[in-house]
Amino acid sequence: MNDTEPPVSPRLASYLCPLLAIWLLWRHRLPWRGGKTVMLILFLLIQFILGILLMTKAGWTRVDWDGRGLPGDLRWVLAAPSDTDWKYSDRKPNPDDPAHWPGYRGARRDGVYTGPAIRTDWDTAPPKPAWTTQVGGGHASMTIARGRLFTLEQWAEGEVVTCYNLVDGRGLWRHAYVGKFNDKSAMGGVGPRSTPTWDDGRLYTIGAEGQLHSLAADTGKVIWKKNIFDAFGTRNLPFGTCASPWVAGEKLIITAGARAGSAKHTVFALDKMTGEVLWRSAAEKQAYMSPITATLAGREQILLCAGRAIQGLSLEDGKILWSIKWTVSYDNNIAQPVVIDDTHIFISAGYGTGCGLIEIKKAGNTFSAKLMWKNKNLKNKFTSSVLHKGHLYGLDDGDGDNAAYLVCINTQTGEEQWRGENYGHGQLLLAQGHLIIQCENGDLALTKATPESHQQIARLPALAGKTWNNPALANGRLYVRNDQQMICYDIQPGSKAGSVTLNTNTGEALSVLAAAFLLLNGLGCIGLGCFVRSASE
Repeated sequence: MNDTEPPVSPRLASYLCPLLAIWLLWRHRLPWRGGKTVMLILFLLIQFILGILLMTKAGWTRVDWDGRGLPGDLRWVLAAPSDTDWKYSDRKPNPDDPAHWPGYRGARRDGVYTGPAIRTDWDTAPPKPAWTTQVGGGHASMTIARGRLFTLEQWAEGEVVTCYNLVDGRGLWRHAYVGKFNDKSAMGGVGPRSTPTWDDGRLYTIGAEGQLHSLAADTGKVIWKKNIFDAFGTRNLPFGTCASPWVAGEKLIITAGARAGSAKHTVFALDKMTGEVLWRSAAEKQAYMSPITATLAGREQILLCAGRAIQGLSLEDGKILWSIKWTVSYDNNIAQPVVIDDTHIFISAGYGTGCGLIEIKKAGNTFSAKLMWKNKNLKNKFTSSVLHKGHLYGLDDGDGDNAAYLVCINTQTGEEQWRGENYGHGQLLLAQGHLIIQCENGDLALTKATPESHQQIARLPALAGKTWNNPALANGRLYVRNDQQMICYDIQPGSKAGSVTLNTNTGEALSVLAAAFLLLNGLGCIGLGCFVRSASE
C-alpha cells in the first residue's frame, strides 16, 4: 500500500462518498481510529436514508407502513397502467357462469363463502394460478358476476373502474375519471379503497375522493354519477372514502364522510335507478366500514360503525333507532361488525381498543343497545373477523410491533381460545370450516376454523409486497390482488396443483437499499470531483 497523502481530505470523502472514503482508508493507511470510524459508519447509514428519501421523493420507490412501529418493506414503484398497455380479452365472457361474489366480502359482507366445495389439501397440492394480470394501485377488492370481474384501480390517467373476463383475466371494458388520492401521511398509498357493488346488471362504485358512479355492468356505460362531497357538502376522511355502496331493495345506501359547515347529514339513501336522494340521516361523522342491513330485535335496519359510535338506522327514513358509544384513536372504525344472531353484534377495532358484544333490545317502539362485555383479546385493525359455530376468528393488532396474530375467541364470553401465528394486517374469509388468509406480505395461508387449537395447513407465497385487499371466492376459484398484480387460483375439487416459488419481497428491499446507496455515492463523487477541480484551478 502507498503511504503518500490522499488526494482529498478523508473527512470530506466520508461526508460525500463513503465508498471512496473506505478505499482511501485501505489504500493509504490513514490514522483513523475509534470515533472517526464510528463517524464513517454513521455516514454510511445517512447515505442509505438520504438515498431512500430522494428516490421516494422522485416517485421511484415507496416505504410500506401500516401506521405503527417502524416503516416496513421498501418497494419499487411500478409505472401505473394505461389503456395503451392494458391487455384486452379476445374471448367472450360467459354470462351463464355461476360464479357470484357481488361486492365487498361477499353477498352479506360477512366474509363467508357458501358456494360449491373447494379443495383444502394445500399442503400436498398447492393451488395453481389459472391466470395472472397486472393491475393499478389501490386497496379495492373484487366483485364477480355473469362471467366478469370488477374492481377499482389507480391508473396513469386517474381512477379507473375495470372489468375483466373471468375466462382469461384480460380486460373487457374500463371507465376512467379524474382522481389520484393519497392520504397526507402517505401510509395507505395511492388509489381507490372501496369495492364495486353489483346488483341486477348494474355496478355501483365510489372512488377515494367521493366519485359515485352507476354503470352498466356489461358495457361500462355511465347511467348516472355524482361526487358525494360536492352534492352533499360533507368532507372526505383523512384516509379517503373506503365504504362500499350497499343495495337494499330499491335503495342505494352510502356514507358521505364527515360533517362540514352547515352539512349535518352523513348517511344517504338514493334511488338506485336514478341517483335521486330518498332520505338523509343526521348521523354523526362516518368512518371506514361499509354499511350493511341486518334484522335486529325484529326489525330490518342499517348497521353502521360511525367515527365514535355503533348505530342502527331505519331503512325507511334514516332515523337513528339506537346508538352506543364506541371510540377508536383517530375515529378509525374500519372493521365490519359481525351479526351474531337477531339480538347480538360483535364489534372490534385496533389501536389498542379491543372488542365487544352489543345486545339490541326493543320495548314497544323504543330500541336500546347495551355492551355486554369488552376486552382486548381481538383487536381488528384493517381486517374483519368471521363467525363459525359460536366462535370468532380474526387478526389481532399487535399494538406497535407491525404484527397481527390469528386469534379465536368465544362469542358469548369473549374468552380467548387460542392465539396463532402472525399473518400481518391482512384479510380472511371463511370457507367450508377453513380460513383462507390473505397475509399482509402477500402470502396465502389456509387454516382450520376450530376452537381446539391453531391448525395451519399451508402458507404459500402468492403476491409480492403489502397486500391489504380482501380476497374474493366464487364457484371454487379464489381471486387475490394488491396494488400491482391480480391472480386467480383454481381450488375446485380435482383441480391441478401448482408449485411453490420463492417470495421476492426481500430481494426487492435489498435492491432498493443498494440503489439508494449507489445513488448518493454517485452524487457524492460528482460533488467531490467538482470540489477537486475547483481547488486545482
